[in-house]
Amino acid sequence: MSNGLFDIYILDMQRVLTAAVAIPVVVLITIFSADWIFALAVGLTCAFAVEEFLTLADKKGIGRPGRWFDVPAALVAVSFVAGADWVLSMLVLAAVGLMTVTIFSEPLATALGSVGMGLGAIAYCSITLGFLVMLPRDLILVLFGIIWVGDTAAYYVGRALGRHLLAPKVSPNKTVEGAVAGLIGSMVAGIIGGVWFLGEPWLSVAGISLLTAMAGQMGDLAESVLKRSAGVKDSSSILPGHGGILDRLDSLFFAAPVFYWLFNA
Repeated sequence: MSNGLFDIYILDMQRVLTAAVAIPVVVLITIFSADWIFALAVGLTCAFAVEEFLTLADKKGIGRPGRWFDVPAALVAVSFVAGADWVLSMLVLAAVGLMTVTIFSEPLATALGSVGMGLGAIAYCSITLGFLVMLPRDLILVLFGIIWVGDTAAYYVGRALGRHLLAPKVSPNKTVEGAVAGLIGSMVAGIIGGVWFLGEPWLSVAGISLLTAMAGQMGDLAESVLKRSAGVKDSSSILPGHGGILDRLDSLFFAAPVFYWLFNA
Protein backbone atom coordinates (compact mmCIF):
# COMPACT_ATOMS: atom_id res chain seq x y z
CA MET A 1 0.00 0.00 0.00
CA SER A 2 1.46 3.37 -1.04
CA ASN A 3 1.91 6.15 1.49
CA GLY A 4 -0.95 8.11 -0.07
CA LEU A 5 -3.41 5.22 0.11
CA PHE A 6 -2.25 4.37 3.62
CA ASP A 7 -2.86 7.96 4.75
CA ILE A 8 -6.36 7.86 3.26
CA TYR A 9 -7.04 4.53 4.98
CA ILE A 10 -5.91 5.91 8.36
CA LEU A 11 -8.03 9.04 7.85
CA ASP A 12 -11.08 6.94 7.01
CA MET A 13 -10.56 4.77 10.07
CA GLN A 14 -10.26 7.83 12.27
CA ARG A 15 -13.46 9.27 10.78
CA VAL A 16 -15.36 6.03 11.34
CA LEU A 17 -14.11 5.51 14.90
CA THR A 18 -14.82 9.10 15.90
CA ALA A 19 -18.32 8.89 14.44
CA ALA A 20 -18.91 5.51 16.10
CA VAL A 21 -18.24 7.09 19.50
CA ALA A 22 -19.73 10.55 18.99
CA ILE A 23 -22.98 9.77 17.20
CA PRO A 24 -24.45 7.44 19.87
CA VAL A 25 -23.56 9.96 22.59
CA VAL A 26 -25.23 12.81 20.68
CA VAL A 27 -28.32 10.72 19.93
CA LEU A 28 -28.67 9.55 23.55
CA ILE A 29 -28.35 13.11 24.88
CA THR A 30 -30.89 14.31 22.33
CA ILE A 31 -33.42 11.62 23.20
CA PHE A 32 -33.14 11.31 26.97
CA SER A 33 -31.77 14.54 28.46
CA ALA A 34 -33.91 17.14 30.19
CA ASP A 35 -34.37 20.44 28.38
CA TRP A 36 -31.84 22.33 30.50
CA ILE A 37 -29.24 19.57 30.18
CA PHE A 38 -29.65 19.54 26.41
CA ALA A 39 -29.32 23.33 26.37
CA LEU A 40 -26.13 23.07 28.43
CA ALA A 41 -24.76 20.48 25.99
CA VAL A 42 -25.46 22.82 23.08
CA GLY A 43 -23.88 25.69 25.01
CA LEU A 44 -20.74 23.66 25.75
CA THR A 45 -20.47 22.76 22.08
CA CYS A 46 -20.80 26.43 21.22
CA ALA A 47 -18.00 27.29 23.63
CA PHE A 48 -15.63 24.99 21.73
CA ALA A 49 -16.84 26.32 18.39
CA VAL A 50 -16.43 29.93 19.48
CA GLU A 51 -12.91 29.24 20.73
CA GLU A 52 -11.98 27.72 17.36
CA PHE A 53 -13.50 30.68 15.52
CA LEU A 54 -11.55 33.13 17.66
CA THR A 55 -8.37 31.11 17.17
CA LEU A 56 -8.80 31.52 13.40
CA ALA A 57 -9.07 35.27 13.94
CA ASP A 58 -5.92 35.19 16.05
CA LYS A 59 -4.02 33.30 13.34
CA LYS A 60 -5.13 35.94 10.87
CA GLY A 61 -3.79 38.65 13.18
CA ILE A 62 -7.15 40.40 13.52
CA GLY A 63 -7.32 40.21 17.29
CA ARG A 64 -9.63 38.31 19.59
CA PRO A 65 -11.10 38.50 23.10
CA GLY A 66 -9.69 36.24 25.79
CA ARG A 67 -10.96 32.76 26.48
CA TRP A 68 -13.25 34.13 29.16
CA PHE A 69 -15.56 35.17 26.32
CA ASP A 70 -16.32 31.52 25.55
CA VAL A 71 -18.56 31.50 28.65
CA PRO A 72 -20.98 34.32 27.74
CA ALA A 73 -20.99 33.06 24.14
CA ALA A 74 -22.09 29.65 25.41
CA LEU A 75 -24.73 31.21 27.68
CA VAL A 76 -26.31 32.91 24.67
CA ALA A 77 -27.01 29.47 23.21
CA VAL A 78 -28.19 28.09 26.56
CA SER A 79 -30.61 31.01 26.99
CA PHE A 80 -32.71 29.72 24.06
CA VAL A 81 -34.26 27.28 26.53
CA ALA A 82 -35.91 30.21 28.36
CA GLY A 83 -37.31 32.02 25.33
CA ALA A 84 -36.60 35.01 23.10
CA ASP A 85 -36.47 37.60 25.91
CA TRP A 86 -33.66 35.72 27.61
CA VAL A 87 -31.77 35.27 24.34
CA LEU A 88 -31.92 38.98 23.61
CA SER A 89 -30.93 39.89 27.15
CA MET A 90 -27.99 37.48 27.21
CA LEU A 91 -26.85 38.70 23.79
CA VAL A 92 -26.84 42.31 24.98
CA LEU A 93 -25.02 41.39 28.21
CA ALA A 94 -22.36 39.48 26.24
CA ALA A 95 -21.85 42.42 23.87
CA VAL A 96 -21.71 45.03 26.66
CA GLY A 97 -19.41 42.82 28.73
CA LEU A 98 -17.08 42.29 25.77
CA MET A 99 -16.80 45.99 25.02
CA THR A 100 -16.36 46.88 28.70
CA VAL A 101 -13.52 44.41 29.15
CA THR A 102 -11.97 45.67 25.91
CA ILE A 103 -11.76 49.18 27.32
CA PHE A 104 -9.41 48.04 30.05
CA SER A 105 -7.49 45.13 28.56
CA GLU A 106 -7.03 45.23 24.80
CA PRO A 107 -4.32 47.13 22.94
CA LEU A 108 -5.88 49.83 20.77
CA ALA A 109 -4.44 48.26 17.64
CA THR A 110 -6.52 45.08 18.05
CA ALA A 111 -9.54 46.42 19.96
CA LEU A 112 -11.80 46.78 16.91
CA GLY A 113 -10.91 43.32 15.65
CA SER A 114 -11.39 41.80 19.08
CA VAL A 115 -14.88 43.21 19.49
CA GLY A 116 -15.84 42.42 15.90
CA MET A 117 -14.64 38.83 16.10
CA GLY A 118 -16.32 38.29 19.47
CA LEU A 119 -19.67 39.50 18.22
CA GLY A 120 -19.17 37.57 14.98
CA ALA A 121 -18.49 34.38 16.94
CA ILE A 122 -21.79 34.74 18.79
CA ALA A 123 -23.72 35.37 15.58
CA TYR A 124 -22.05 32.54 13.70
CA CYS A 125 -21.96 29.88 16.43
CA SER A 126 -24.20 30.65 19.40
CA ILE A 127 -27.26 32.13 17.70
CA THR A 128 -27.37 29.61 14.86
CA LEU A 129 -26.81 26.51 16.99
CA GLY A 130 -29.19 27.86 19.63
CA PHE A 131 -32.08 27.06 17.30
CA LEU A 132 -31.54 23.41 18.20
CA VAL A 133 -32.69 24.16 21.74
CA MET A 134 -36.07 25.35 20.45
CA LEU A 135 -36.70 22.32 18.24
CA PRO A 136 -38.62 19.25 19.46
CA ARG A 137 -36.29 16.29 19.92
CA ASP A 138 -37.82 14.18 17.13
CA LEU A 139 -37.23 17.07 14.72
CA ILE A 140 -33.63 17.35 15.90
CA LEU A 141 -33.04 13.68 15.12
CA VAL A 142 -34.44 14.16 11.63
CA LEU A 143 -32.23 17.21 11.16
CA PHE A 144 -29.17 15.26 12.29
CA GLY A 145 -30.04 12.50 9.83
CA ILE A 146 -30.36 14.99 6.98
CA ILE A 147 -26.96 16.52 7.72
CA TRP A 148 -25.04 13.36 8.65
CA VAL A 149 -26.24 11.25 5.73
CA GLY A 150 -25.75 14.13 3.32
CA ASP A 151 -22.21 14.83 4.53
CA THR A 152 -21.28 11.15 4.33
CA ALA A 153 -22.72 10.70 0.84
CA ALA A 154 -20.99 13.86 -0.39
CA TYR A 155 -17.63 12.78 1.05
CA TYR A 156 -17.51 9.23 -0.27
CA VAL A 157 -19.27 9.75 -3.61
CA GLY A 158 -17.24 12.88 -4.26
CA ARG A 159 -13.99 11.07 -3.56
CA ALA A 160 -14.93 8.06 -5.70
CA LEU A 161 -16.72 9.71 -8.62
CA GLY A 162 -16.04 13.43 -8.36
CA ARG A 163 -14.73 15.01 -11.55
CA HIS A 164 -16.08 18.56 -11.60
CA LEU A 165 -14.90 20.92 -8.85
CA LEU A 166 -17.66 22.75 -7.00
CA ALA A 167 -15.76 25.75 -5.61
CA PRO A 168 -12.03 25.23 -6.28
CA LYS A 169 -10.88 28.53 -4.77
CA VAL A 170 -12.70 27.83 -1.53
CA SER A 171 -12.56 24.04 -1.13
CA PRO A 172 -10.56 22.23 -3.83
CA ASN A 173 -11.69 18.74 -2.75
CA LYS A 174 -15.44 19.33 -3.05
CA THR A 175 -17.06 18.30 -6.31
CA VAL A 176 -20.39 18.79 -8.05
CA GLU A 177 -20.93 15.03 -8.02
CA GLY A 178 -20.37 14.92 -4.28
CA ALA A 179 -22.71 17.84 -3.70
CA VAL A 180 -25.48 16.21 -5.73
CA ALA A 181 -25.00 12.91 -3.89
CA GLY A 182 -25.16 14.81 -0.61
CA LEU A 183 -28.46 16.44 -1.55
CA ILE A 184 -29.94 13.11 -2.61
CA GLY A 185 -28.73 11.42 0.56
CA SER A 186 -30.17 14.21 2.70
CA MET A 187 -33.54 13.99 0.96
CA VAL A 188 -33.70 10.22 1.44
CA ALA A 189 -32.79 10.54 5.12
CA GLY A 190 -35.27 13.37 5.59
CA ILE A 191 -38.11 11.49 3.92
CA ILE A 192 -37.49 8.34 5.95
CA GLY A 193 -37.17 10.28 9.20
CA GLY A 194 -40.03 12.64 8.46
CA VAL A 195 -42.50 9.91 7.59
CA TRP A 196 -41.34 7.50 10.30
CA PHE A 197 -40.79 9.85 13.25
CA LEU A 198 -43.10 12.72 12.40
CA GLY A 199 -45.86 11.25 10.23
CA GLU A 200 -45.42 14.11 7.75
CA PRO A 201 -46.31 13.84 4.03
CA TRP A 202 -43.22 12.63 2.18
CA LEU A 203 -43.38 15.34 -0.48
CA SER A 204 -43.42 18.12 2.11
CA VAL A 205 -40.51 16.58 4.02
CA ALA A 206 -38.58 16.09 0.78
CA GLY A 207 -38.77 19.81 0.03
CA ILE A 208 -37.76 20.77 3.55
CA SER A 209 -34.89 18.28 3.46
CA LEU A 210 -33.64 19.61 0.14
CA LEU A 211 -33.63 23.25 1.29
CA THR A 212 -32.05 22.29 4.61
CA ALA A 213 -29.34 20.29 2.83
CA MET A 214 -28.63 23.19 0.47
CA ALA A 215 -28.25 25.50 3.46
CA GLY A 216 -25.94 22.94 5.07
CA GLN A 217 -23.71 22.80 2.01
CA MET A 218 -23.49 26.58 1.98
CA GLY A 219 -22.49 26.42 5.64
CA ASP A 220 -19.76 23.93 4.77
CA LEU A 221 -18.36 26.23 2.08
CA ALA A 222 -18.66 29.28 4.34
CA GLU A 223 -16.50 27.64 6.99
CA SER A 224 -13.99 26.69 4.30
CA VAL A 225 -13.75 30.37 3.39
CA LEU A 226 -12.89 31.21 7.01
CA LYS A 227 -10.18 28.54 7.17
CA ARG A 228 -8.65 29.57 3.85
CA SER A 229 -8.60 33.19 4.98
CA ALA A 230 -6.77 32.12 8.14
CA GLY A 231 -4.44 29.83 6.19
CA VAL A 232 -5.30 26.59 8.00
CA LYS A 233 -6.63 23.21 6.85
CA ASP A 234 -8.73 22.39 9.94
CA SER A 235 -10.18 24.59 12.67
CA SER A 236 -8.54 22.27 15.24
CA SER A 237 -7.66 18.60 15.74
CA ILE A 238 -10.05 17.83 18.59
CA LEU A 239 -12.00 15.26 16.51
CA PRO A 240 -9.64 12.73 14.86
CA GLY A 241 -10.41 12.36 11.17
CA HIS A 242 -12.85 15.26 11.21
CA GLY A 243 -10.79 18.22 12.40
CA GLY A 244 -12.46 20.59 14.81
CA ILE A 245 -15.93 21.40 16.09
CA LEU A 246 -16.34 24.01 13.35
CA ASP A 247 -15.34 21.45 10.73
CA ARG A 248 -17.90 18.95 12.04
CA LEU A 249 -20.77 21.40 12.63
CA ASP A 250 -20.27 23.84 9.76
CA SER A 251 -23.31 22.48 7.90
CA LEU A 252 -25.45 22.58 11.02
CA PHE A 253 -24.78 26.27 11.69
CA PHE A 254 -26.68 27.19 8.52
CA ALA A 255 -29.06 24.23 8.42
CA ALA A 256 -30.50 24.45 11.96
CA PRO A 257 -32.13 27.90 11.57
CA VAL A 258 -33.42 27.07 8.07
CA PHE A 259 -34.88 23.77 9.27
CA TYR A 260 -36.54 25.53 12.21
CA TRP A 261 -38.02 28.25 9.99
CA LEU A 262 -39.34 25.76 7.42
CA PHE A 263 -41.11 23.66 10.03
CA ASN A 264 -42.61 26.75 11.64
CA ALA A 265 -43.55 28.60 8.46
